[in-house]
Amino acid sequence: MFRHFIPLAAAVAIFASSATAQLQLNEVFVSHTGTDDREFIEIRGPAGTPLTGYMLCVVEGDGALAGVLDVAIDLSAGTIGAAGLFTVGSSVLVPPVDLIFTGSFENGVETIYLIQTSNPGYVTSLLTTDIRTTPGSGTQTVFAAPPAGTTITILDLVGLTGTTAGLTTDGAPVYGPDGTFYPAGIVRCGDAPFGWSPQFLDFDFVPNVGYTDISPTTANPNCGLSTGTSFCPGDGTGTACPCANNSPVGNNEGCLSSLGTGGKLLVSGSASLANDTVVLSGTLMPNSSALYFQGTSQQGGGAGAVFGDGLRCAGGSITRLGTKSNVAGASQYPDVGDPTVSVRGLVTVPGVRTYQIWYRNAANFCTAATFNLSNGWEITWGT
Repeated sequence: MFRHFIPLAAAVAIFASSATAQLQLNEVFVSHTGTDDREFIEIRGPAGTPLTGYMLCVVEGDGALAGVLDVAIDLSAGTIGAAGLFTVGSSVLVPPVDLIFTGSFENGVETIYLIQTSNPGYVTSLLTTDIRTTPGSGTQTVFAAPPAGTTITILDLVGLTGTTAGLTTDGAPVYGPDGTFYPAGIVRCGDAPFGWSPQFLDFDFVPNVGYTDISPTTANPNCGLSTGTSFCPGDGTGTACPCANNSPVGNNEGCLSSLGTGGKLLVSGSASLANDTVVLSGTLMPNSSALYFQGTSQQGGGAGAVFGDGLRCAGGSITRLGTKSNVAGASQYPDVGDPTVSVRGLVTVPGVRTYQIWYRNAANFCTAATFNLSNGWEITWGT
């Protein structure tokens, strides 16, 4: 039976935003030794995508300047290249960047945003001002009150920090410190689930063990961090999806949502009770709420059971881990400040647990339900 589990529709407020978020931050390099002349930010997306209305922004997180818009770069004249990448940075970078940025990025606590707006000029006008919902307060939301007729959608974001306490905004995933330094930068994994790599970019340009080489415009290295086994895909090989909304065989996704993709769960990290670094990463979902939960068995012997527009895969005794808001169709548990998976899931002895994501999909699409689910994932916890 269910415990610590409440209906998704009543559990949290739903944060709706654009479902067009196909672009992502891919590589961020904002601090290095010497003159700041080789910094860059790279985004990725479908080749040929015009960048009209897209912007890169950096919000300061240190001291009295916390919440101040430090950088606003209009990408509107650009187009995603044939390799699916677009890079912004200095003129001395090799190979050349797609858009030259003559300023420098902040070396400190900061949040880097990829946004889409109907009014880039308005966003640029906010430079050097505190753009939090309530300027000068601890409110951690920015871009929240544009003028009538102006839309601003946050597509992706990441926070970097060091040893100094500071503010990151909008619930960004935060990385750092890098020893006693602020991290030089960070990249997304080149393999699924395409989350942020646990390795930082190198601060001094000399590759060391545990660092990722600095490589603008080239493919990111694979992380190869999958832990456990996926089961119960919504591809018809087990229980059929409720309205023939099967995902492609081999994709290891849930049943298709109104976006035409199935929510996808992957698990990375160490499933050790003594050193739990497990991260549950969800992708390919609408920008809505997503409830991460844990079971003690596979529902229907691993075939799953019809539930809403999808399949319930995680069965047995159910524990609610946490509800997240998807940004660019993705979220994860744990995030900054969350208990580890084993602590939140009350896993105190080695054994098997199953995991899944229950997410909001309110479009008139399949059944009368307003939710769908990812594939399931099973891991074996060790000592």
